[in-house]
Amino acid sequence: MFHYFSEKKYDQIVKDYINQQTTYQFIEMIGLGSYGVAYLIEDAITKEKFVLKRMKAKHTQKKKLRKKFSQEISMLREIDLSNVPSVLFCGEIEKIPFYIMEYVDGQTFEKAIFNNGMHFSIDRSLHITKELLEIVLKIHKKGIVHRDLRIPNILLKDDQLYIIDFGLSTYMKDVRLEEINNPKRAENYISDLYFIGHFLLFLLYSNFTPTKKKERSWQEELELPPPITEFIERLLLIRSPFNSTEDALLSIPLKSISQVHE
Repeated sequence: MFHYFSEKKYDQIVKDYINQQTTYQFIEMIGLGSYGVAYLIEDAITKEKFVLKRMKAKHTQKKKLRKKFSQEISMLREIDLSNVPSVLFCGEIEKIPFYIMEYVDGQTFEKAIFNNGMHFSIDRSLHITKELLEIVLKIHKKGIVHRDLRIPNILLKDDQLYIIDFGLSTYMKDVRLEEINNPKRAENYISDLYFIGHFLLFLLYSNFTPTKKKERSWQEELELPPPITEFIERLLLIRSPFNSTEDALLSIPLKSISQVHE
């Protein structure tokens, strides 16, 4: 309960700071995670929108988490890609670290599928996954792994993909497959490929209508061409995993789409 009131208090502190001490105007809170809070703000003159992300007040005394928050800012600056929001400014408000970054006015795939009922064909799902892998490969070449490539953190705007929320990101390490207990938290490319496998399944299921009451495995329900099933199984470590992100990108079975229509 104390933490709840503490966070509400800092919501107001941030609002006052934005409206009284900057050239921005506070609009609303748009995100609440385990470690941070995000707000939508806009330039008072140009009306261009931005995002301010601050660390949660309850974590400010934890040196490890403060270091992690600082590392998130550094990583975003190192990535420097058009598909990832850029950091414009960072500082502290009442000893709580924050940063201001670009705002991507798109929709997450979570909203696209579950709120707006968008459907993605096998063809489009594979091409979207290809584009995502191309972006992720560039991030990996910077020595960074995202580790949270879920549908709320991947946005679609004007047919372009954007990746947000690098709160769980880390610098890549040389980790052997047998040492990985939880692929979601792996500190190498395996983590992102594992999440991408689930991301692709969400896209494919958006176009699926159950015909039987009994729940079956995705392999049985989706009835995909064997090369596509194998591709997903390799992402999910059900089969032998890909040797790298580039290996996965080169292995996307786009030619298998024709089998669906035969």
